[in-house]
Amino acid sequence: MSLWSTFQTDACGVFQQAGIAHQVTLNDETELYTVGNELGLIGRFVRNVCDPVIKALKLVPDMSSIRFADFQAISTPHRTVPDVCLGLVATSLRPGNVHLVGEMKTPWTISDEDLHINRPESSFRLEPLIGQLVARMRTCSTRFGFLSTYNSTVFVKREADSSFLLSSPIWCGVTQPSLRQLLAGFCLMAVSEPKYVESETFEPRNLRGPPPSRVSGRLLEISAYHSPSMANQEETITSNSVIINTGGPTPRVVNCLQLLSEPTVQNKATWLATMGGSTVILKCWGDEYDELFEAEAEVYNRIWAQQPAGYCNFAKWISRGKIVCSTIFPSGYVLVLEQRAGMRLDRLWHDLSEVERAYIQSDCLNSIHALRQVGFRLDDPGQHNILYDRDNRVVTLLDFESAQLLESHTYISTYHEMRIIFRSDLLLGRPSGG
Repeated sequence: MSLWSTFQTDACGVFQQAGIAHQVTLNDETELYTVGNELGLIGRFVRNVCDPVIKALKLVPDMSSIRFADFQAISTPHRTVPDVCLGLVATSLRPGNVHLVGEMKTPWTISDEDLHINRPESSFRLEPLIGQLVARMRTCSTRFGFLSTYNSTVFVKREADSSFLLSSPIWCGVTQPSLRQLLAGFCLMAVSEPKYVESETFEPRNLRGPPPSRVSGRLLEISAYHSPSMANQEETITSNSVIINTGGPTPRVVNCLQLLSEPTVQNKATWLATMGGSTVILKCWGDEYDELFEAEAEVYNRIWAQQPAGYCNFAKWISRGKIVCSTIFPSGYVLVLEQRAGMRLDRLWHDLSEVERAYIQSDCLNSIHALRQVGFRLDDPGQHNILYDRDNRVVTLLDFESAQLLESHTYISTYHEMRIIFRSDLLLGRPSGG
């Protein structure tokens, strides 16, 4: 990623060349509706930014059939769907109709300072956000895309297979030029050069940066943390069974009881299950998500192999392996984890006392220190990825698919995860630990 230092000049130049002289209806931006989720934010952005821009551009040559639209209105279905698209409204739905894509993030989860490139203190937060946008751009083979919290917007151009230019964040209230003028110029750029064709030798894995430590070579070992009580008991194979190769003399059988993850999510699933007569958590990834499996497996591998201070805030991992046979999840990789009691912290936080909040924050800080000790940072921290057992005062961190392995001698303060998780409720002050 590199800074697109000439973005405003480039966008304004294209906008001025369009010679827009017709009157554009004044947009009423007053609102009485309070937005509280991403869908509401998308609607606000479409109403106050996208609609006025396309009204200004509709009389420009070659723009009469170009509109901002939902992905499903202009393209054939796909597993990954952008939040906003600009493209050709035609009778035939196809990916080629899409000229640029946009991703929206709520401003209460992503701060403006996280959107600046080349800032060591926050750039690690920007990388996964741009990675999600780039995935949408690659889905539609577009050269242009944008990331917006409504308050601030970053414009992105793909210069080469592994080269992306990012503008500085553009504030929604900026004038001379305004956000709408810059978006209009950006749209005209996209229409004039909408598609990017990757070279035949391009390897998409290169976009993910340094690869994580891989555990594939050890997939067929039985975990050192396997419970002896499980080893002597066998599960009956049923229609809800997942049979996995864990490296033992015979495959292991896990019987799924209840789907815990969203049923609409494809090729990933989390189940409450039984293995060896004990209740466990079964996490499954399809073959195409092997890198997410690798990242999460390596976090548990390092935490329980090294057992740094704070390791008790992570579920014990029991086994890992490759799916041999299953009707409910036909192929891929699995982790079998200890079941931990508790409720998602984001659903419980506002009912907790100040003493309980301070206790939870202290345990979370210890957990993040533990991750640093084994060489990881979290790119998707949040209260939704934390369980709290109020009766027993037990904190458990979950979900490490987006954990990133730190390069040697890299320093990232634990404050950044803590700030993202707790924001204005952070009671511990700014920690100094690394």
